[in-house]
Amino acid sequence: MRFFAILTRVHKWAGLFVGLQIILWTAGGLVMSALPLQRVRSAHLVAAPDRAPVREDILSPVQAARRAGLDSLQQAHLRRWLGRPVYVLELAKGQTALVDARTGARLSPVTAEMARRVALADYAGNGHVIAVDHVGRGPVEVRFKGPFWRVQFDQPRGYTVWVDPQDGQVRAHRSTLWRVYDFFWMLHIMDYGGRENFNTPWLIAFAASALLFALTGAGLLAHRFALRPRRRRRR
Repeated sequence: MRFFAILTRVHKWAGLFVGLQIILWTAGGLVMSALPLQRVRSAHLVAAPDRAPVREDILSPVQAARRAGLDSLQQAHLRRWLGRPVYVLELAKGQTALVDARTGARLSPVTAEMARRVALADYAGNGHVIAVDHVGRGPVEVRFKGPFWRVQFDQPRGYTVWVDPQDGQVRAHRSTLWRVYDFFWMLHIMDYGGRENFNTPWLIAFAASALLFALTGAGLLAHRFALRPRRRRRR
């Protein structure tokens, strides 16, 4: 009996410590399972990428880099961008440049008008651009440091396309629905900063406490069922 008294006490304290977080875990799991992930990711608002092959006469990556006045070329990626063939050149020290593959003209850093056109080309909705702002450091919702062009649309409300000014690529699509999902995701994994770390000390401590709470609860439940036949026999 003394053992089960200790088990009851441990169960109570574990419940007090982890009870609120269990509610948040359950609420977060409900929200994340109820929201369709494709809509959270705004897949229905993202236009199909331009996969047309490059048929124009183009420069080699080395020639394009020289004409753009760029040294220490590491890698080059050819793609279509706003209807033209371009190279995304990776340089030393992690630098990136966007260069026209036909003329070697440097296109980066991307201007506000270019960012607007990139966002519109990436957008499959019926709304309009209402603002284009330069952000020196991307917020936590982008998951990249920045800088960025933040292109905001009026439909759906709160929809934002984040464009990288160095290579002209869209880095993120964010909506109010995504932000709600991300908030509960943060509560679920208990990473209140970057929202990507599954191994935070908080998560480990609360998960261990939740396991202890469940095990002691199972032990107490088994003990209750084991005592019932004895009580009936005594009566």
